[in-house]
Amino acid sequence: MLVKNVFRQNSFYTALYQMIPDNHILKQIDSAIDLSFVNDLLADRYCKNFGRPAK
Repeated sequence: MLVKNVFRQNSFYTALYQMIPDNHILKQIDSAIDLSFVNDLLADRYCKNFGRPAK
């Protein structure tokens, strides 16, 4: 029996992000500035066991 390969998109937000042109100002800011320290600063404000990461 053959199995059909079906495209599955990761998330709705990934599809939206891919629609934004690479030269958009917010994408340029995202690539130029590292804001990963914010996750550490706000870690105690979010539940570690439930829900999505604070991104």
